[in-house]
Amino acid sequence: MAPERVKVFRAWQNGTIQNQRRGKCGAPRAIDGRGERRLRRCVLKNRRATVEQLTVQMNQGATKTVSTPTVQRTLLRMGLRSRRLVKAPMLTAVHRRQRLEFARQYRNWTSTECRKVAFSDESRFMLHRTDGRWRIRREASESKHPATIAMDPQPRNLAQLATALESAWLDIPVNTLRNLIDSLPARFAVARSAKGGYSGF
Repeated sequence: MAPERVKVFRAWQNGTIQNQRRGKCGAPRAIDGRGERRLRRCVLKNRRATVEQLTVQMNQGATKTVSTPTVQRTLLRMGLRSRRLVKAPMLTAVHRRQRLEFARQYRNWTSTECRKVAFSDESRFMLHRTDGRWRIRREASESKHPATIAMDPQPRNLAQLATALESAWLDIPVNTLRNLIDSLPARFAVARSAKGGYSGF
């Protein structure tokens, strides 16, 4: 290799000159980093907003409008997919504190001691209405975020609810109850880690 070429090659390796052949391919993205941050704020403000609604919000006051497919692709790239709401009971601050205290109090219980406890496994019981399907937009790691949970009202007729629960309990296989009871120590640990919040069980 000629001395002049060696000099140029070494300069290119050291970063003192740029490779003129290297460059970005394709058109720049219609929604840049700043636009992604704005889109994320729109999603966090209303997780039930549709792609069409988010597109309208993104185009409000913008000098360059974006299309609905562009917003959809950006949401997918950001990991904000449309998902079903997680089924879980409503947890108030009092519930969280009580759950945490309970998990701490019985953290040393064995499976034998746990068999004395009856629990509902965070089930949801509904009266006089259908279970409508809502969809929200969240990241994969936000499955237990309070803003992504469906909140149901408290039952109004305790007598009917008690009868329905007793009937449902009789239909549960014994092995299922045993497995749930044996998992109680792990549930206590998860409840402590979540500080009384929603767990993965």
